Amino acid sequence: MRLPPPDRSLSLASLFLLAMLAAAPALRAADPGIEFFEKKVRPVLVEHCYRCHSTATKQRGGLVLDTRQGVRKGGDSGPAVQPGKPNDSLLLQAVRYTEEPRMPPKGKLPDAVVADLEKWIAMGAPDPRTAGVAATTNALDVKEGRKFWAFQPPRRQTVPKVKNMDWPRGDIDAFLLTALEAKGLRPAADAERAVLLRRVCFDLIGLPPTPEQIDAFVRDRSPDAFARVVEELLASPHFGERWGRHWLDVARFAESSGGGRSLLAPDAWRYRDYVIDAFNRDVPYDRFVREQIAGDLLPAATPEQRGRQLIATAFLVLGPTNYEQQNKDVLEMDVVDEQLDTMGRAFLGLTIGCARCHDHKFDPIPTADYYALAGILRSTQTLVHDNVSRWVEQPLPVGAEQEQALRKHEALVADLRKRIGQAKANEKAKGKAATSELEKMLRKQIESGPHRPLAMSVRDAAHIEDCAICVRGSIANRGAKVPRGFLQVASIGAAPVLPAKESGRRELADWLASADNPLTARVMVNRVWHHLFGAGLVRTVDNFGTVGERPSHPELLDYLALRFMRDGWSVKKLIRVVVLSHAYQMSSAGRAGGTPALRSAGVPPAIDPENRLLAHVNRRRLDAECLRDAMLTVGDRLDRSLGGPTIKKGTTSEIAYRFDDARRSVYTPIFRNKLLELFEAFDFGDPNLVTGRRNVSTVATQALFLMNSPFVREQARHAAKALLAAPELDEARRVDRAYRLALGRLPAPRERDIALKFLASSRGERLEAWGRLYQALFACIDFRYVN
Repeated sequence: MRLPPPDRSLSLASLFLLAMLAAAPALRAADPGIEFFEKKVRPVLVEHCYRCHSTATKQRGGLVLDTRQGVRKGGDSGPAVQPGKPNDSLLLQAVRYTEEPRMPPKGKLPDAVVADLEKWIAMGAPDPRTAGVAATTNALDVKEGRKFWAFQPPRRQTVPKVKNMDWPRGDIDAFLLTALEAKGLRPAADAERAVLLRRVCFDLIGLPPTPEQIDAFVRDRSPDAFARVVEELLASPHFGERWGRHWLDVARFAESSGGGRSLLAPDAWRYRDYVIDAFNRDVPYDRFVREQIAGDLLPAATPEQRGRQLIATAFLVLGPTNYEQQNKDVLEMDVVDEQLDTMGRAFLGLTIGCARCHDHKFDPIPTADYYALAGILRSTQTLVHDNVSRWVEQPLPVGAEQEQALRKHEALVADLRKRIGQAKANEKAKGKAATSELEKMLRKQIESGPHRPLAMSVRDAAHIEDCAICVRGSIANRGAKVPRGFLQVASIGAAPVLPAKESGRRELADWLASADNPLTARVMVNRVWHHLFGAGLVRTVDNFGTVGERPSHPELLDYLALRFMRDGWSVKKLIRVVVLSHAYQMSSAGRAGGTPALRSAGVPPAIDPENRLLAHVNRRRLDAECLRDAMLTVGDRLDRSLGGPTIKKGTTSEIAYRFDDARRSVYTPIFRNKLLELFEAFDFGDPNLVTGRRNVSTVATQALFLMNSPFVREQARHAAKALLAAPELDEARRVDRAYRLALGRLPAPRERDIALKFLASSRGERLEAWGRLYQALFACIDFRYVN
């Protein structure tokens, strides 16, 4: 992350800001190293290195690269990798082609691949391998694997009886209170009303409440006051923007391809808007799943529905892809692998991609199951090949009048191209003047004419066939073919026979979205819980396999999964029942003694140090989007317009792009090689990976960013200008108003005194002093965290 240069004119403000900062509790971040190895490093080693350097070969130079020990030990020249030291690692020197030996000998790897290897070594070369991979598949005991909790269908649960009958406000509370009472614990007190309103506003729409909204809610003591607030938030168009962004993390959404020559995806915004609209319309989740996997194959009642379904299939297209790969067989298999890995984590919470090279080492997924699924996606066209390949684009339905105009335009373009061809054939007789004039006419016609809307999409391939097992994951080493199908461990009954003349994606979508699938409903329910409580009932939200964490409340997870399906797979109904629970409305404020997080519930730290039993609500840091949107809101600068393309016209490269809009952060362009700096600083999800749970870090660079960022200073100045435009307020009331706008509360007496003294002692322009005060508020913990 590049930090802006320090603003030396803000020395007093910096001191004030530092006084406002406090050390936030360290939050554990997930280690992405193993996932990065599996997605970026292992496939490269398999494809380019294992032929000569594996336990099943002659091990040229004494080097073995299919085990962790072999990489560390190295060959005749010494260790291949020095963890944390890329420039000292012989492996990296070889693939850079700067020194002998140069590897692989047939040609240098793409720069993007070399960069991935460098990044992996810099991470410490994380590597889960303990032995060489098998050259052939060995069937796992799928029958035994079905005994694991995640592969058993959700079981109908009886709502437990509790001792404290007055506390539960619904079934969720009964399940949680039972676990607390079993440990001798008691739930925390209720959150203050202003705190609760700020919490639910950020959770449901990602924006802070206004002081007037807080006052109205605090005054309203009717029993259904909170329920009415929840209904208003669920009905807001901003709901889809907030919850759609969560799904875009899972769908690894980006508007560029990444890789060596990163291609811009000018129509990717259509998928983003489809997701936002789906959450706003509360499209049943099972339908949402089906449309993203097989929308192009599903019947549609209207042209608008047909368009939505085509756009939905961009889910399969949006992954990071090196379209420059010249070996098209390798490119196609890499795309299929990425699709399977994304689909598995997103819908099933399983790391299916680990079974590409060998039977899954931890979960009951044999390699044959991987290639059964791969056959479905190999029978789906995602790519259009050329020197630099492209993704499939499908025309979207349009109205009759627009269609007529488009056909007229396309006929004129076709005629001009035909005439240009004829003119080029006659250039020797008539010269190039006629050709140039026609080409000028063609450019003008294309620029001025209507453009047919296109969607990134997929279609069934012209050739439908089962996929052969790729031994060691290499497309060049094919074994027996596997009939197209699904994961055995998550299937009930006989394996379906897929149609001979279709890919099988329609059936795949039905299998994923089936009420009989033991994973799909559980995974989505857990995602919703994670976003409302800060941690899932299963904390490894993208991994329900054997190396993932077990659910803290398995009975509650099953209860909610069955209720979710019974309620028509409605995400809004699920969110409603969770936020109306007593558990969601608890406090995270402290009492005397102990750590703040546990004082609120009177919980001895040794009993539940990680608050897995939810005796209180976790204090959570706002994500990057909420921080940015809140700053824009406080300064009355937020552009709340909905949808549409947001990459500036004329943009040809992501590298030099300037982020200077004031729209909601969900509409900020997401490029794989360049992110908004605020996103980089505050743990935005990696658009190359399925990210159901973002890292949450507390590091010095975040404080430095808030002190020096031109964006932060600009929004602080706008907020100050808006506040000073109210002449009826004196300085003390202005300070109160500033705190309420930024933090949702009044300042404590000491805070008010510090602010007033700072303003009184400031030399220079009054607007500048108030801007510094707002910048300090933006940097303080109470702005960045929700109680």
